[in-house]
Amino acid sequence: MKKIYLFVAAAMMSAAMYADLQVADFENIELAEESVLHLNETGLIQSGSFGFKQEVADYGEAGVYYFGNVVSNKTGNTYDFYADSDKSAKGGAFEGNNFLVWTSSYTGLDHIQLLNQAVVPGMYVCNTAWVVNAILNGDGMSSDEGAPFGESDWFKLTVHGYLNGAKVNNQVEFYLAQGTSYISEWTYVDLSSLGEVDEISFALSSSKHNNYGMTTPAYFCIDNFGAVAPAEAISNTNSAVKAVKVVRDGQVVILRGEKAFNILGAEL
Repeated sequence: MKKIYLFVAAAMMSAAMYADLQVADFENIELAEESVLHLNETGLIQSGSFGFKQEVADYGEAGVYYFGNVVSNKTGNTYDFYADSDKSAKGGAFEGNNFLVWTSSYTGLDHIQLLNQAVVPGMYVCNTAWVVNAILNGDGMSSDEGAPFGESDWFKLTVHGYLNGAKVNNQVEFYLAQGTSYISEWTYVDLSSLGEVDEISFALSSSKHNNYGMTTPAYFCIDNFGAVAPAEAISNTNSAVKAVKVVRDGQVVILRGEKAFNILGAEL
């Protein structure tokens, strides 16, 4: 398989910097075997230091639909019909039993909330089984007659951060698929270059589309949201260590790698 490149500009920080940030591993959510969490009404699913919005839309005779964030513990990795949309391409979680499946709510109720503003180290992501099926077998809807992915096709995740209601300048881009190569293992994505945030949003885009928009299934899986990068992720990436400006205790602090500096350049 060809290498999938991580287009991230990340500040690799030590675990000590995130001591107050609790990782969302979703293991606090109780689920029956091979099931997903559906709320009774639109609300927040909390795990670790984060809240994950789920939008519940009742369309009467057409049924109830769930958008945004859904917790799943399904273990299979094959897609045969829509009920399989909550499976990861790996088959199950990165660790433990539970993981999150994200899809757009179209109304903005899919953002991740932080209990307190912070720099989020990163997360583990994986494609869904549905996306892999579309990559290998075609989506049946795109303008190229629904063909499978070719060498020029791509599927990309873009991550934005917000602070006090305003979007921060940085963003993180990560390719879930490039050409015929795709993410089928849980893979770490560094988010620390977003800087200090209190909300995070996702957007998915693809080379596959028709007159109505993207035709690649707009889903991806998340686990251990807020986790610090593993040593192998640091050593195996060519990401530049960039400076991140944050506010701590009312003072502007510049973070670069594992070091912190004041605005005059003195190390703290």
